[in-house]
Order: sequence, then structure tokens, then C-alpha cells
Amino acid sequence: MICIKCKGSQAHRSHRSGFRDGVYRLFQLIPYRCRGCQARFYAYRAGEQSAGMRTAEERKVMALRRRLRWKHTKKAVVLFGVGAAILMVCLYVITRQRVE
Repeated sequence: MICIKCKGSQAHRSHRSGFRDGVYRLFQLIPYRCRGCQARFYAYRAGEQSAGMRTAEERKVMALRRRLRWKHTKKAVVLFGVGAAILMVCLYVITRQRVE
């Protein structure tokens, strides 16, 4: 992470503490602290709005994580749809009227 004050690449995630950090957490903001100048600042978790503060490697890792998360989500939706279809077929078979 690149520090917004000294522009060094020594920033790391900071521990959350206090009410303000809790409020920022609702907006997906994560606290960071620079090892060089000790400045504390916040960056968006997803990184789109704070792309200027990310190194090229961090942006690549974040893009890879987004692709993997989307792949996992698609798989879950497909499995849910298949399960729902099977359930509907089972309910149809159970509830249909038999004429004899």
C-alpha cells in the first residue's frame, strides 16, 4: 500500500479501534498506517476508488481475487438453481393426482 502522506510503499493494515473505525467499516473502509511517517489513513476494501494508493502487484492480486470470487458465486447460483429444479420436480411428482 502506498502512503498518501509520504508516498512511500511502507503502509500496512492497522488494527481497528474506536467508534470512527466502526463507522468506516460500514462503508468498507479499512485503516492503514505507514511505517515510515506513522500517518494513519483509510482505503476502500475493494480498491477501485483507492487504486492510486495500490501498487501494481496489489491491483493484480485484487483482480485475481475478484475473478475467483465471481467464479465461486456463479457456481453457487448454478447449484442452487439445479437444486431448486430438482425440488420442484419432486414436489410435482408427489402432489399430482392419480386417476384410476
